[in-house]
Amino acid sequence: MAKVEVTNRIEDFRIELLESEGSFTVTICDYSGDFKEVVVPDNIGGIPVTVIGDMAFYRNENITSVKFPEALVSIGSLAFVGCTNLTCINLPEGLVTIESGAFEDCSSLADIKLPESLISIEYSAFENCEKLTKIIIPKNAVLISESVFDKCCNLKEIIVDEQNPYFASDNGVLFDKKRTTLIFYPPAKEGDYTVPDSINTIAYSAFENECSELTGLSFPKDLYMISSFHNCKQLRNIIAHENSKLWGSIGGVLFQKDKGKEDGLFCYPQGKDGTNYTVPDSVTWIRDYAFYNCKNLTTITLPEGLERIGEKAFYGCEGLTVLTLPVSLEYIDEGAFQECPNLKTITLSKNTKMGHKALDGFSGKLIYRD
Repeated sequence: MAKVEVTNRIEDFRIELLESEGSFTVTICDYSGDFKEVVVPDNIGGIPVTVIGDMAFYRNENITSVKFPEALVSIGSLAFVGCTNLTCINLPEGLVTIESGAFEDCSSLADIKLPESLISIEYSAFENCEKLTKIIIPKNAVLISESVFDKCCNLKEIIVDEQNPYFASDNGVLFDKKRTTLIFYPPAKEGDYTVPDSINTIAYSAFENECSELTGLSFPKDLYMISSFHNCKQLRNIIAHENSKLWGSIGGVLFQKDKGKEDGLFCYPQGKDGTNYTVPDSVTWIRDYAFYNCKNLTTITLPEGLERIGEKAFYGCEGLTVLTLPVSLEYIDEGAFQECPNLKTITLSKNTKMGHKALDGFSGKLIYRD
């Protein structure tokens, strides 16, 4: 395939010609016009326009709508990133790929219709499109990369075409076709949610977004892999199945089990009522992000027998003023007490080891108890 760049601008567009086996196509590389309603031509000199190139409309805050060419096959990386006044796009049938960050930060984009021909949606393609409320995944979509809909804070529903062989949806939540993996939970979906019995895996980024309306979670018996919930600000209650071998819950707090005991405190819900909490005696490990942004807590009592505190375990616990760590504690991981501005005193053993930047952000006093 040969590429010939046309240096002259044609109707406010800079283009490239691509030649393959005697056939030519046009890529739009840049737009310099002043129109708010942009019409990308179907062809230039009789040659079809098939690609909107990388960064072609990069942070163009003037455009409000775009009419795409009928022969369009691909929209490149960051093609429309930061087009904050772009409100509506109607993607043509025949489009195959939307590349990474293509419509990222299009904060006014409220309506997207994805064509049946679409196969691939790459990383962050619609990240931070905060006015999106619903997405319909077409029947031929094969790849939906992680973070495609990150920070779409008003997204309430994802619907998958029933004929799609790779993905499925139920009650607005995105799953794999076999319904064994929960892939993505819409950030604006409201209320309590019960994970279906068939699910054994919750994808790492499934709840990574700010699921601000999620208030409760219930898990099935055979669930073995769970993601983080540290951005779910209103989450008050997590219930593990009573017969689960790997997970347990006590008072709405989620634990990992070891030999039938709640050994690792995995998640204390940010929206849980109460200001005081006593960690159960069975716990030996406070997991990474376990008390992340639990701003309401003023007192946390840790048991003798606790051996490890994970990365950013108490990050953002603004209500804490003092914390006594047990003599049994062996290790404190990175940033365990970051963004705890009112934490003035930590009492601990001299034998407790600290990881890299374990006390990063802590400016209070350390008191050694032995």
